[in-house]
Amino acid sequence: MSLLRKGSSRISEENFRGRLEREKAKTGAVTASLAWNDPSDLDLHATVNLAKGGQAHIHFRNKHAAGGTLDVDMHARDGQEVDEPVENIFWKKAPAGVYSIRVNLYKKRGERAAAIPFRALLKRDGEEDLSREGALESAAGKSSVECFRFTVDGDGEITMGDLKTPLPAPKAAPMSARSMKAIKSMKVMKVMKKIKKVSTVAKGKKSKVQVFKGLKGKLKTKGGLKKEDLIKSKGGKIVSARASKAGKESKWAKATAKARAIKGYTGFKAIKKGGSFYEKAKEVLSEM
Repeated sequence: MSLLRKGSSRISEENFRGRLEREKAKTGAVTASLAWNDPSDLDLHATVNLAKGGQAHIHFRNKHAAGGTLDVDMHARDGQEVDEPVENIFWKKAPAGVYSIRVNLYKKRGERAAAIPFRALLKRDGEEDLSREGALESAAGKSSVECFRFTVDGDGEITMGDLKTPLPAPKAAPMSARSMKAIKSMKVMKVMKKIKKVSTVAKGKKSKVQVFKGLKGKLKTKGGLKKEDLIKSKGGKIVSARASKAGKESKWAKATAKARAIKGYTGFKAIKKGGSFYEKAKEVLSEM
């Protein structure tokens, strides 16, 4: 079969075969090849929607996938152009799935007309070779052409498809044993985190408040103080009852109380170092 685009330059079967032999291109159960006569870089791509799930893409950046190999890739770099370039992808054994063989214009070189003629071949074991001739234009025009579409079943039988229909979306890729193990481990960790016993020890600046008010199930502070060990001070702070009592019974507390009475203070009165209240308290303390 030959699908000839008007204006394309023919590449004979003999010439095509000679190019593949020159580059030692390999063949397999399925082989797709590309030939053109231009310094531009045309690329052969194969997209495979695998029957088992997932999609593989064979091209110049990913030369091995889904059992296939791009073993001949030409005109990839400037200065390496030849007069009769060729590219080749082969599968020793093609896995079941839907295949799409495409030709892309990667880089335009030279001063020739915008359209770059090409010829693509598809070889299948025991079947007549299929050929398509066409042309690719500059990036502003047609820069990609699907040449062949076919399906490989589980027995290796090949059925050609319709290029006029969109390539079906791939099935979800099967989950690997490692991925399944990782997900199972994550689920176990989440469950364990949920059932993990919540600590009843309060930490941080508000630990005494949490214990005193019974917030978040906290029963004691990091220092071991329980609710019965805490009181609210006149200033509204939650403090240790023992520390508060010790503070009230200290000589300095008694001295400040006497100094307050002497100065006639009522209610709250801050005692500042260097102030008259402070000096009077020191004086009383020295007499005790």
